[in-house]
This record gives sequence, structure tokens and C-alpha cells, in this order.
Amino acid sequence: MIATRAAPFRKLPPDGYRRGIDHFSASCIPTVISIAAKQFYYVHRRFPDLITPKRYSDKIFWAKFFRLLKVPEAGNKLLTSSFIPEGASDLVRCPPIVWHSPEARIPRAGEVEPGTYYLKANLGADRYRRLTYPITDAQADALDVEFAGHIANGYNWWLGEWWYNVFRRELLLEQAIGSAEYTTSWNFLVIAGEVALIIVYQKLEGAAFRKSYLSPDYTPLPDQDGSPVARFELPSQNARERMTAAARAIGSPLGFVRVDFLLDDDDRPYLGEVTFTPGNAVARLSDELDVKLGSMWDLNTEIRDKTFKDG
Repeated sequence: MIATRAAPFRKLPPDGYRRGIDHFSASCIPTVISIAAKQFYYVHRRFPDLITPKRYSDKIFWAKFFRLLKVPEAGNKLLTSSFIPEGASDLVRCPPIVWHSPEARIPRAGEVEPGTYYLKANLGADRYRRLTYPITDAQADALDVEFAGHIANGYNWWLGEWWYNVFRRELLLEQAIGSAEYTTSWNFLVIAGEVALIIVYQKLEGAAFRKSYLSPDYTPLPDQDGSPVARFELPSQNARERMTAAARAIGSPLGFVRVDFLLDDDDRPYLGEVTFTPGNAVARLSDELDVKLGSMWDLNTEIRDKTFKDG
């Protein structure tokens, strides 16, 4: 990987893109790979194959260090809309963001319209709170303290998720989509422009969640990791068609990506997130699904579709 003439270390990324091996210093990258590999081993009871990865989980691990990612857009919740192609703007839009700031002082009562929102950091996962305005000053003060830590600290840098740490950290207040108590996210895994898997994900209180796996035609698949099964009704035919079309339009230029949607009470889709290394290579999947998804993802395409510069 280092010595051959075609080694990725001998090439520089094109403008506007970066890889893990471009971000981490030569002295640091062995340590980061080691820490991430130990986490991988803890979950999968084997180490990842970085030389000739074939399984989906191994290719996710490979992507953290060798995949070209667009920066600063990748992972930045304030720039998610930049991944919607012009031709897909009639299929999906992003939830309205009513406020964002690099300062940890969230809006007080009277500074935003009454309603339900999600307070989030623009980087990482599980850095959010569902809020119903108006809130009290005491609630706002407590949230200031809690969320100050989210923007003071990076996210999973030591596990290889470097792209969350290259843009300015901010807090944002995003309008909640739909009136259900718990948000249901329809997560489409797109490989080579085709939907390969759908994951129905419901965040509950604290760190709890429910999750179900579906085929591209919405047929339920066997449980993969023993997590509680999501409780949901299938969206309308129109909503399913719009999400599938939008997922393909967003995912096609990216090669491999997970495209997450939310549905409002009228079954209109909104783009929640675009995720480049779903589960950070430590999601538990059956051997069958891990191998199947891995066979669909051609890493050579990740390299051929971009123009490198000589290093």
C-alpha cells in the first residue's frame, strides 16, 4: 500500500476532496488505524482487511482512510442540501433550519416561533435534543452547558472519522418533520446508483432505538443485530417512489452512500442526512448480508471516478 508505484500514498487528492491518509500525519495514522481496528475486532471478532477488502464492513473501514470525500460538505449537517442534485429538487428538500451559530447560546423563548424542533450539533451522531418551544430560561441555560461540549470537542477523530473535524463546529435548530412522538428515519443504502437496502430507524429516549431491515421493495428482512424491531406503517406508494428516486439521484454521483429521509404527516419526504461510512464499520450484520453488500460495492470505481494528482 505504500511501496508500489500505484500506491494511494503516492497520489494527491483532487481539489475539494480529501482522504484519511491526507488528513492524518504519517506519525499519527498507524495509531488511528490500530485503535479503529481494535474497535472493529471487538465487534466482529476479526481484524479488517485493508489490502483486499471484500465484505461490506471491511470496505467501510477502508473508506475511512482511502476514500475520497468532498470537504467541507461531507458530514456537515448545515451543508446536507448541497448533495441534492438540481434535478431532484422537486422530489425532496431539507428540513428548515431556523437558527445556527458557533456560539453555545441557544434561542430563548420568543426568539423562535412556538413549535417542535431538534437542537443538534452540525457534526457527529447522537448530539441532539427534541425541544418544544417555548422553553424556560433554565432549560436553555442547561442546554447551553450540555451543547457547549459538543462544539468544543471533535467527533471520533481517533476512530478514523476525520471528516467531521475539518469544518467549523456549530449548533443548529431544525424544524421537526411530522408530529409523531418519535421520528422514523427511512435510510436508503445506495450502491452504484441502486438501492441495496432500506433501514427503518427510530430514535427513542436517551440512547435507545428501534431498527428494522427491508429489501429495496420494502419486504422485511431478518433481524441483523438483535436490536428492538421498529414499529411502523409503510408509507404511501407515492412516498416510496419519491424516496427511491431521490435516493438514487443523490447516491448515483457518490458511488456508495446512505441517504436518510424523514416523512411529514402528508408523506412528503425530507432529506435528513447523507452518511458516507454508516455504522463506522462496527454495525453488526449477518455474514450473508455483509458479503452480499460487499460484492455490490466496487472500490475501484471509488478511485477511477476522480482525477488524482501526482504526489
